Amino acid sequence: MPESSSLDVVMFSPSAEALGVDRDLVVADLGYRNGEAPDMVWELVDDLLPQLPAHVEIRCGFRILPSGSIDVGDDSFTANGMQFSTGPIIASQLKRSTSLALFVSTVGLQMERWSAQLMAEGDMMKGFLVDALASEVVERASVWLEQRVVDHIAPRGWKITNRYSPGYCDWAVSEQQKLFSLLPHQFCGITLTASSLMVPIKSLSGIIGLGPDVKRGAFQCSICDLKDCYRRRDDPGPAKEKA
Repeated sequence: MPESSSLDVVMFSPSAEALGVDRDLVVADLGYRNGEAPDMVWELVDDLLPQLPAHVEIRCGFRILPSGSIDVGDDSFTANGMQFSTGPIIASQLKRSTSLALFVSTVGLQMERWSAQLMAEGDMMKGFLVDALASEVVERASVWLEQRVVDHIAPRGWKITNRYSPGYCDWAVSEQQKLFSLLPHQFCGITLTASSLMVPIKSLSGIIGLGPDVKRGAFQCSICDLKDCYRRRDDPGPAKEKA
């Protein structure tokens, strides 16, 4: 069940266990494929994973915009009278959307502090792995949240597109200021700096297109020139587990 909800604004605090984070996902995020990581990496990840629940404050949530409140163009969309310049890649995927889910996910501040403490103590490898683990947790929280969006809109006969975030596919990070203006103040405990970076750092934000005629497809890496995008790994798809 949601931690809190008001109309089409919903917030959750899932447990680390609910997200399905496992050693293979973490090691794959480090760039190792087919289980080819050194034994030391596997051992460190196995040591850190059981400590994860004590260092996360996972919060995630979404706002569903009213049906018909968005208008999608060739390289942008307008929501509640505000224009977002996403570029053509994202705009093309939103074309048939009649609404949007605006979402955020965060692991909180404790993971950053844990990583910094380990590095300050001279354990650079563990500090680096905790940072990578935090990135995986916030990604899995966003995947988990997708399924909550699916459940929420199912009675309306709507479906979802892929998730899209400022900073990817030609969508400027600075447009997070606009996105956050459409969410409750400090939603899920996240704030923005003047340069549009999120605090806590290990947070994600973005949009999901909604409507009866949209579909969730493969990410179009072949037509995007962002080489270090996290989407270039195998996409896990929406989470299947229930709260």
